[in-house]
Amino acid sequence: MRHKTLFIAVLLFLFAAVSAFAFQFEPLVQTFDVSGANATRTFTVTNDSDDIIAVVISALVRTQDENGDEVNSDASRYFNIQPSRILIQPQSSQIVRVQYRGPRTVTRELSFRIVAEQIPYSQGRIASSGSMFNFLYVFRASAYVLPSQIQENVVVSAVADNGDGTLSVTLSNNGNVHQILYDCELTLQDADGNTVTLTGSDALPGISGANILAGTAWTKSIPMPQGLAAGSEYRASISYNFDIQNQ
Repeated sequence: MRHKTLFIAVLLFLFAAVSAFAFQFEPLVQTFDVSGANATRTFTVTNDSDDIIAVVISALVRTQDENGDEVNSDASRYFNIQPSRILIQPQSSQIVRVQYRGPRTVTRELSFRIVAEQIPYSQGRIASSGSMFNFLYVFRASAYVLPSQIQENVVVSAVADNGDGTLSVTLSNNGNVHQILYDCELTLQDADGNTVTLTGSDALPGISGANILAGTAWTKSIPMPQGLAAGSEYRASISYNFDIQNQ
């Protein structure tokens, strides 16, 4: 009983520590034009706590590797962020202006992260980051610089039997904007003409609902569907709901 009471006390302490440093960063998706009024967008940092907090805003280039995992690098040359380092009073908000200043000719969408990272702050100074409990929030918003013309074209470029009860499915985004694979359906056919259509995250782990950035190709393994011959050659196609305004 004593251990249970101690455990609950620790949980309450942790909850209080997290709550003390809570903040919000909105919106989590923004689109930019290369010039004009829409080349500048605003974000809002809201301090929900009863303490002053310190937040740093930065930009990262966003790409994907062959497994679909996100890869980031510094994007400071693409954006002017004002202010980029802020102290926010308790129960108040701060507007952050982010201006795109990269290339003016964009034929394929550019993808970025705008990152709001809380840093240690205590009694008017930056605090040590080595404290035992250091619950600091990080928000990573999506930012896209749009091309003048939008082309959507995601295809299945390869399917292979891995020999372990799974299939490797390679998707290629040959279009010029990112695509989120909402309500996607993957249709597979083996060399004998057997055909199956797969939907949902159980049948399509890592694919259903995934975001595939413009100009990228990545591979995911899915369970071998019943009804297909193992070790065969396969043909495949994918369909999904496309809505650039809601991405």
